[in-house]
Amino acid sequence: MKDRYNFIAPYYNQLAKLVFGKRLKEAKTCFISYLKSKKILIIGGGDGLDYQEIQSNLSGEYWELSSSMLELAKENLKKSRLNFYLGNFQRKKDILFDEVWFHFVLDTMSDEEIEGILNEIKIVLKEKGKVYLVDFFQPITSKQKFLHQIMILFFRLLTSHKRGNIPDYEIILTKNGLVLEKEKDFLKGWVKAQIWAKNN
Repeated sequence: MKDRYNFIAPYYNQLAKLVFGKRLKEAKTCFISYLKSKKILIIGGGDGLDYQEIQSNLSGEYWELSSSMLELAKENLKKSRLNFYLGNFQRKKDILFDEVWFHFVLDTMSDEEIEGILNEIKIVLKEKGKVYLVDFFQPITSKQKFLHQIMILFFRLLTSHKRGNIPDYEIILTKNGLVLEKEKDFLKGWVKAQIWAKNN
């Protein structure tokens, strides 16, 4: 599998902080609670640096498509109880999770890929489990719209991201049997953190 993040992996977190400060990290951690009692599934966790302060309470699985990002995550989260895997998520028999974290990853997938991963997630999510989504939504200001187009171009050129637009997360997640429970806006709503639950 070609590692499309090999070139930018060492600088990815620094670039994000340069552009957005601590706001993306805040979005990733704003709904975190009672981690000691939870088994977490992290999909597309990147270098893991934003989870470093809470790593001692993290247990579960960590999946990443980039081998260079995964190696960084293993080092950054070496005090966690996470099991690290390279590639697309593959569920294991009888293993269920309390939470699934999609932090800045669904916007790299096609709608079909999102629906595919959600079908897998619904099987491994406990009855009262939650999906913790953090991602870019539609930009609000002219500055955000310009920066967003630059970001899309940057990642399509360097990492071959498929998308040139933002997924309609709420339509896709609702269609796949999830219901929105909580939401918090960052950067005037350009970034949102959301908690979704099974619609039993």
